[in-house]
Amino acid sequence: MQQEEMSLAAALGFSAEDLAANRAGSLSGAQKARLGRQIRRTLTGFGILLLIGIIAATAFLFGGQQSGSEVLTFVGMAITVLNAVVVGLGAQSYLRGSGDLARGTVERVSGIVTHTIRVTSGRVTTFVIKLDGGHETVVPKPVFKAFAEGGAYTLYRTSGTKTLLSADEGKKD
Repeated sequence: MQQEEMSLAAALGFSAEDLAANRAGSLSGAQKARLGRQIRRTLTGFGILLLIGIIAATAFLFGGQQSGSEVLTFVGMAITVLNAVVVGLGAQSYLRGSGDLARGTVERVSGIVTHTIRVTSGRVTTFVIKLDGGHETVVPKPVFKAFAEGGAYTLYRTSGTKTLLSADEGKKD
């Protein structure tokens, strides 16, 4: 069991202190810092995408106005609507992440693990850990491989973003 736990710890990047805090139902200091960095990275990505969208919408709207092209104007308006969607998704991501940090608690789910690989359009592969209680968690491939198919696990994750923080092998409520 120690060998598998080390493998899970390495794959998920958690320490014994993180696991102890999660077992007690709270986030550790290191996990709070990691979630804060994750929120900042996500917001930076949304910000860059929004800036590109604003520049593109402005260019198309200006080009449409100058040339009298309804097509360019329509494209500019469509990009503006997409920018609104980007703002909404960015706000949703921020609110979920900041809610996780503000609560400082973890969600505990237990069950038997089933591996699921979803392939979209033959190119994009998503690795999913499913528990027999109906809980699903999307994970990177190294984390996916660290979980034994059919093994009993307790997963500790955030309640808003469902970010997997740590796991215990051999524990099922």
